Amino acid sequence: MPSITIKDNSLFEINKSCTLIIKSDEVNIEYNLKDGEYNILIFNDADCNIVINDKGHINNSIVKLNYLELNNYDYIQNSNVEVDKSSQLFVVSTYLGVNSKKIIYDLVNAGKDTVIDITNNIICLDKADFSLDCIGTIKNGAKRSICHQKSHCLTLDNPKKARVLPVLNIDENDVEASHSLSSGTLDEDILFYMNSRGLDKKAALGLILRSYLMPNDNYYDGFIDGDTIKTLVEGKVNHLCSI
Repeated sequence: MPSITIKDNSLFEINKSCTLIIKSDEVNIEYNLKDGEYNILIFNDADCNIVINDKGHINNSIVKLNYLELNNYDYIQNSNVEVDKSSQLFVVSTYLGVNSKKIIYDLVNAGKDTVIDITNNIICLDKADFSLDCIGTIKNGAKRSICHQKSHCLTLDNPKKARVLPVLNIDENDVEASHSLSSGTLDEDILFYMNSRGLDKKAALGLILRSYLMPNDNYYDGFIDGDTIKTLVEGKVNHLCSI
């Protein structure tokens, strides 16, 4: 079972980006990030069921943490990150609901003037069994902290389950916190319009997936190996639209 540890300057230089392309069936990731700006992308490219356990501590830093999970296998993710001492954590996740996927985020405002902002983008396909628990905790003493959660879930065809549960545990008065969840199916008028322009269902699905996964041409340019990720994403979208 491989273990990946991200510490100061161990896998990437401070103020640079890091891309982790996962190939193994179980991976442990530990963050110890301080005194810098970090941009991290975790991309699952394993051809098997996978478990990702990641935890960490952020101190006096601005961290952008990105998860990209598009595989046609079972997937489990347990993420626990503690944000301390005026640090900011911005999480953006994109999940393609295929087979069974279980995700838990446990994000903690541990110190004063900390910021946590998480956005989850989810597309659930036919017979998907998907669940995401997004837990935000503001500890006592973490004054003037901010914790925001946003989740968007689009269901296509007929998923078995598409469950997203936002949770806020707040033990301090002088804070700002919110959560929002939008979910729904693809508008039939959109499909009709796309069909009327000569696109069949698979081609329409490909465009929709790309709009979620690659919202603009330079979306992945901020990451090391961004061109590699673009190629992998395109390959996965093409594969999904061919089955």
